Amino acid sequence: MTKIQLVESGIDRDSFDDKKLPSDCHLVTYIKDGKEQIDVVRAYTMTDIFDVYYDDLKDKGELLKIESGFGTIRPNLFGKIADPDE
Repeated sequence: MTKIQLVESGIDRDSFDDKKLPSDCHLVTYIKDGKEQIDVVRAYTMTDIFDVYYDDLKDKGELLKIESGFGTIRPNLFGKIADPDE
C-alpha cells in the first residue's frame, strides 16, 4: 500500500506558487519520453515517492531528483494524504 498523492503534474518551476500547499510536498524531477517534467507530490516518505516513480519510469525514463521543503501550510491543517487504494 503506497501513500503518495499527486498534487499537480507538469508544472513550470519558475511560475510555481507553493504558498497554498502543505509543507510535506515534494518536487519530483524526471525524464519521460525524452522530456524533462516536474510533478508536485505529497507523501509520508521519499521512499514511497521513489518506489512509485521508479516502477513507472522503469523502461521509459529516468528519475532525476526528489526535493522537499515546499509549501507553507502545516500538513495536519491541509488534510490527510489520499490513499489511492480507497
